[in-house]
Amino acid sequence: MDKISYNKIDLDVYNFNLDNGLRVFLSKIPRNEIHARMTVLYGGATLEFKAGNEYTKVPAGIAHFLEHKMFEKKDFDPFQIYENNGASANAYTNEKVTSYLFTGSNNFYENLNTLLRCVSEPYFTDENVEKEKGIISQEKKADLDDPYYIVRDKAYENTFKNSGYKYTVLGSLEEIGNMTKEDLYKVYNTFYQPNNMILTISGGIDIEKTEKFIKDFYSKKNFEKNKKILKKKIEEPETVVKEKEIIYKDNVTKEIFINYKIKKQKGNEYNEIVYLNLFLDMNFGGLSELCDITFKDKNFLSPIRAHMINTEEYYILQFSITVKKETDKVIELIDKTLKTRKLDKKIFNLLKKNSLSSLVLSSENTQKICSIITNDIVQHGHLVTDKYDRLYNLDFKEFEKFIESLNLENRCIVTLEPKKGD
Repeated sequence: MDKISYNKIDLDVYNFNLDNGLRVFLSKIPRNEIHARMTVLYGGATLEFKAGNEYTKVPAGIAHFLEHKMFEKKDFDPFQIYENNGASANAYTNEKVTSYLFTGSNNFYENLNTLLRCVSEPYFTDENVEKEKGIISQEKKADLDDPYYIVRDKAYENTFKNSGYKYTVLGSLEEIGNMTKEDLYKVYNTFYQPNNMILTISGGIDIEKTEKFIKDFYSKKNFEKNKKILKKKIEEPETVVKEKEIIYKDNVTKEIFINYKIKKQKGNEYNEIVYLNLFLDMNFGGLSELCDITFKDKNFLSPIRAHMINTEEYYILQFSITVKKETDKVIELIDKTLKTRKLDKKIFNLLKKNSLSSLVLSSENTQKICSIITNDIVQHGHLVTDKYDRLYNLDFKEFEKFIESLNLENRCIVTLEPKKGD
């Protein structure tokens, strides 16, 4: 077992790899609470991969469907065990990963055993898959009636031509309805292998006992060692599929969703991600002029929500907002704010200090510690132990240069408007 220390944030992580390839990261902090998270490096954007001797394509939404089915077992109920132990449990699926987690203070080893069994003992039948279709279909129908999800899902579809990001994590109603247990086993047998998983645990744990428990658990399991997983390489063009689309619905307000598609260059990806988030905070966050404008203008029914997502080839800057009218003026305001690229050194330094403070505070929170570790592995392939130093040494001139280099011309806009005549 190796001890890895994050610089200047008082966070020690004990790491060991099992023979089957599972990567385990343990962090002991003085808390009664323990948070554990098993992350599978498989999410909604991966639909084509090699299963056996040939490449196969599975339905969109299968990662999320599989997440639901992993909690159904033949001879035990994971949620009931967690509840009996006073623990809370959950799971989530995004485009890159699926994670299963619990948080609790009592009966840790029983909870950990439940988590490990949950992800290593699939139980799919025609009957329970058919039952789940109805549950997930209702979840999907709720999205189809939600103005935000309507424009968001269409924006993804219009931004990406070939990438799996063009599909919603839930999939379509048709794809949900056509899901089979054979599809689920195909994905499970390919991706739910220990060498494609990360286990992170933080809190009041005994490091040596936890290591022994995990090793003993997997010594009774038969997994193929270091099974090779091949995802099909998808070429995604730099341009968007459709620059603008208006959707008409029975709706009183108007919804806007904008994606800016930015091709990655060969640079320092860690710094670039930080710089993009600083840029969004600087121009659309609480310290920005635009925040005051949207607060005072009665046309804005919500603040401008600005986010960045990081795909394999692209950074996507996303903006969503609900307004009463004049969508074109709002779109123009966002576009002008971005392309003016107003950069303020004073605010840059304030935001940098805030990032440093948040990082230090995160080292005292069990869930955030697991998030830090997991995100490091997912995004960078290793623990970024010098992130405090990297943040501290961020340079305003380098920030300016990177932001000035951004190509903001590849843009996709989707708006939801009331039906004409309403």
